[in-house]
Amino acid sequence: MLQIAICDDNPLHLAHAAQVAAQELAELHPSIEGFSDAAALLQRVRETGYAPDVAILDIEMEQQNGIALAKELNRLTPACRIVFLTAYADYASEVYETRHVWMVLKSRMEEYMGRALRSALDAAEKKDEAVLLLKSRSETLRIPLGEILYLSRVGRKAQIVTRTGVLYSSRRPAELLSGDLAAGFVRCHQGYWVNEAGIVGLERDTFLLEDGSRIPISRSFRDDARGRFFARYR
Repeated sequence: MLQIAICDDNPLHLAHAAQVAAQELAELHPSIEGFSDAAALLQRVRETGYAPDVAILDIEMEQQNGIALAKELNRLTPACRIVFLTAYADYASEVYETRHVWMVLKSRMEEYMGRALRSALDAAEKKDEAVLLLKSRSETLRIPLGEILYLSRVGRKAQIVTRTGVLYSSRRPAELLSGDLAAGFVRCHQGYWVNEAGIVGLERDTFLLEDGSRIPISRSFRDDARGRFFARYR
């Protein structure tokens, strides 16, 4: 089921946004959940693994503004698409500090909310896309595999390098990428697993990734790693 989170500290605006969203997406029968502040939404995400498909966020809220909230949602649940909702056009530049789809003025909500939601759904990750779950005592992160560039082993732990930052897990890369999750990754070194989709070039015994990273290919894994790379161009 399509899940939509709406966060606005004004109860009237929250109810109105929920009503407009429900009307615009009536044929999809969305599950819409409202939150009166950023802390409540983040608690829900961290403690239960809640991962809405779309989050509609008011920008100007008393406790934590919607831009800061969006940055945290970008980190915690990267597949969630952000639509900003605001009474002020002054934030048009600041919203580009986050990954978002649209900014809708509250005064023109009925005119543009439907278009914003459709754009968000068009950009959304597929519901059945595999995700890597990173669990800690305080939160659960859901990372679509497409967001990951590579994993490396650091002692007995894993470093996960994504398109938006670096995360760590107490589990080793081989444990995190067990079963079907390993299919899209190339092990090219004793300590490196690279997302095949993020490889843009091969330079001798080095994979070149789309973010500029250079990942070594060791002798033990050279034949398979190079074979996987050239198979993409057959």
